[in-house]
Amino acid sequence: MKYGFKLLLALALAVIVAAQAQAQSETLLRDVTIVDVIEGTLTPGQSVLIRNGLIAEVGEEIASDTATPVNGAGGYLIPGLWDSHVHIFSSTSEPETALPLYLLNGVTGIRDMGALWPIAEQKALQARIEAGEVLGPRLILAGAWVDARPGSWPGMFLADTPDEARGVVDRIAAEGWAAVKAYSMLDEATYLALAEAAHDAGLPFVGHIPERVALGTAMDAGQNGMEHFGRVAMACATAEDAMLESLRTAMAEGAELDRIFEIMAARNRMILETWDESLCEAVLARMAQAKMHVSPTLVVADFYTGNWPAPDAPRMRMIPAEVRAAWGRPDFRLEAMTDEVRALAGDSIALDRRTFLMAHRAGVPILASTDASFANPYLFHGFSLLDELDLYVAIGLTPREALYTATVAPPRFFGLDHQDGTIAQGRRADLVLLDANPLEGLSTLRRPQMVIVGGRVLDRAALDGLETMLLDRGQ
Repeated sequence: MKYGFKLLLALALAVIVAAQAQAQSETLLRDVTIVDVIEGTLTPGQSVLIRNGLIAEVGEEIASDTATPVNGAGGYLIPGLWDSHVHIFSSTSEPETALPLYLLNGVTGIRDMGALWPIAEQKALQARIEAGEVLGPRLILAGAWVDARPGSWPGMFLADTPDEARGVVDRIAAEGWAAVKAYSMLDEATYLALAEAAHDAGLPFVGHIPERVALGTAMDAGQNGMEHFGRVAMACATAEDAMLESLRTAMAEGAELDRIFEIMAARNRMILETWDESLCEAVLARMAQAKMHVSPTLVVADFYTGNWPAPDAPRMRMIPAEVRAAWGRPDFRLEAMTDEVRALAGDSIALDRRTFLMAHRAGVPILASTDASFANPYLFHGFSLLDELDLYVAIGLTPREALYTATVAPPRFFGLDHQDGTIAQGRRADLVLLDANPLEGLSTLRRPQMVIVGGRVLDRAALDGLETMLLDRGQ
């Protein structure tokens, strides 16, 4: 699959439209209020000197004869946002829409968790972003997903035995992926071999908790990060073992796919009926101790409950017409929902959110995430990350705590050079300037006054230019 000349031309156009993003060796950002997301404090009247993509100095009085001055007008400066679970490579042209959408929403870093592009082409785009040839967020390629045959999605690594799992990890390491990602239908023996091989290769082990594997087993195996939140609530149910054994038995007997889905759908009621608060407290305490990071993607529930934006909403009009048309057609995931699952959806979502708040309070590390992709209807690059953060606040997190999941926790979990969620000397200049204090409310994230990505400055006029370009292309 080639992204080729058309995509490069479109992304180059994004750079031209964002005139203020032209490469500058030095920028002096004056009169900003620095927001410390870790401590929840504000430091007004600061200047930030940016040189070659990094923060060279922070202080009240900074002089430079060579830097381009930029007036922050007292705005609130935060580290750039991260979306820790996205898919930007599900079609040949998706990045030309996804990348500017992220920047419009102050998202300066993303972790891709599974792609239809070959790794060489993903890495080529990643390199162009890092070199400043293409305007986009910092990109982590963690989509080396491994599943049992025939695979849940095209392009997966496949393994049905421990030996195959070890061979797959050798390939993943050789190809230069950032992590090994487990997927849903692995059996337990293959999953455990995959975990061991990933650790031996020095690669983070992340992904789904397979449908036949207990959450406790995943913690014992040293899984570093888990995607999606539903399996946490399931582990808080006294019937977890029974649910797992039912599926193991059926699959060992060669059950048809419809029967497998039926068994999995029946879990919703069993979780609701057997969820136990004291058990949940013990499970969450163990997760916190194990430092198992969770990418919740709670906003995914909106798709299943029909909470979709109006056709004329700006975010819809920025999506290519052919993608909007595909989203409007019948979807296999909605068609697979049983009447019981639909009837229980409200209660299941409420229980997930109750468990999520308990997880946060127990110290389970959270990575803000969305599953945004053209392949996932009504999950939007950029916009859905802000929706996810709003959900966290509605559930009970403070604005500062929600911001932490998108600014501090991700780069620290990824172990990135020059990036740890602070605004300090030597840190990468991925920053967002806001017109109101985000510690008092996150609505100010919806219209950033300035986004700085890799030291490139996009003021409000440049961001408006990107928005206009997307609206024009979406017609």
